[in-house]
Amino acid sequence: MKVFRNITIFLIIVGAEFLFGPKLMTLAGEEDNLFGWAWNSQAGWISFNNCVYGGTCSGYNYGVRLDENDYTLSGYAWSDNVGWIKFDNSGVVGYSYPEGGSPEHGAQIDPDRGTFSGWAQILSLGSDGWIKLAKDAYDLGGEGYQVYLGSNGKLYGWAWNNMLGWISFNSEDWSSNIAYYVTGQAPFPPSNVIVAPDALSGCDTLNIEWQPSLYAKNYWIYRAGTASFTPTTTNLIGTTTNSNFINSDLDLNTDYYYHIGASNFFGRAYTSTSTLGHTRAICGVEVIAGQGSCLSGNPSVIKLNWQAPHLAPGVSVGNYIVKRCQVTESEDCLRVLDSPFAEVASSSDCFQVKPGVYDNPPAGVSSTAHCIDSDCHCWETFTGEGVVDKQYVYKIIAVDNNGQSGDETNPAALIQIFPCARQKSWRWEEQNPATST
Repeated sequence: MKVFRNITIFLIIVGAEFLFGPKLMTLAGEEDNLFGWAWNSQAGWISFNNCVYGGTCSGYNYGVRLDENDYTLSGYAWSDNVGWIKFDNSGVVGYSYPEGGSPEHGAQIDPDRGTFSGWAQILSLGSDGWIKLAKDAYDLGGEGYQVYLGSNGKLYGWAWNNMLGWISFNSEDWSSNIAYYVTGQAPFPPSNVIVAPDALSGCDTLNIEWQPSLYAKNYWIYRAGTASFTPTTTNLIGTTTNSNFINSDLDLNTDYYYHIGASNFFGRAYTSTSTLGHTRAICGVEVIAGQGSCLSGNPSVIKLNWQAPHLAPGVSVGNYIVKRCQVTESEDCLRVLDSPFAEVASSSDCFQVKPGVYDNPPAGVSSTAHCIDSDCHCWETFTGEGVVDKQYVYKIIAVDNNGQSGDETNPAALIQIFPCARQKSWRWEEQNPATST
């Protein structure tokens, strides 16, 4: 009882500082990834997080976190009897470990062995509040003890404080009538997985997106050719810390199925069902060329040339959609997402170009099929005032015989074309009269 009486007196003296000050500044967040309860016969229950795993928080926010980069512990646990228990990874004497104490570091875990070591501190007890998480080999006398992580994500074992004695992290270590433990659990499974082609990523590419998973550090992407498959190392295709993944170099017009796994130091969780993605059957037009011609009087014309895209076996091009953007002082038409492209007029020879249909060239030019083998073309006609000053950028989108569109034209392929770019017969040049001849 003497020990507990000293604790009570100390709390009265520093209660305002330790009970209210830290409580207001300790904030729980997704990084606070340890949950549950430890137990000490004098301190009572020690709470490692005021939030229900994956749920809501109550009262003041606090928590203890394991940093998965350097494997240190930080944050606060709470006991109604002794107040805040601080975990600190600062490495500053007097904060993360006692002066002259060994080991000389705050609480941390060996990621390979799953064993904890170092110090935490009961703030209300000051220099008497140090908690040691493992006995060192050179510690003299007493029983061996250690806190460690089990394969199930739960903590086991004992820590020690000179005033309070043993602190238990799991009721399975002794004959307790109440089940309790401290745990770090695997993240929730990812949800709302969407797999779809991306217009700018390529016809042989699928973009996989999902809702971020609570407490996830990494994501694991698994792929198979059938809907029912189990994620294993044999079908793992990549990892990421983002909530999306680009899967390239796939076969055209093909089904692919994906499972997503979320992982952290404590385990891994997977989507319960796979998600289907289907690659395009037709690729994008990668190369566009064009040349304007100034005809006598009006009109002027642009002849567009392009190469037919790559196709899946058994697929053919049904038609090409030609879109045009006029270059102005405020619009260069080369922006990827928001430049104002519009399909050419239905009266144009470039309207929904069908490969085997003959073109409508300007006067004096013989008519040919729009596409000869993989070489395609069409004619755009321009009339009216200011033709010489106009400049355009074109996109060409291939549509297959099943009505499925290919990729947007790669931005790197876009070029600016003048319908009529007359060359001046002379140019003004300022010269020094003394040097003129």
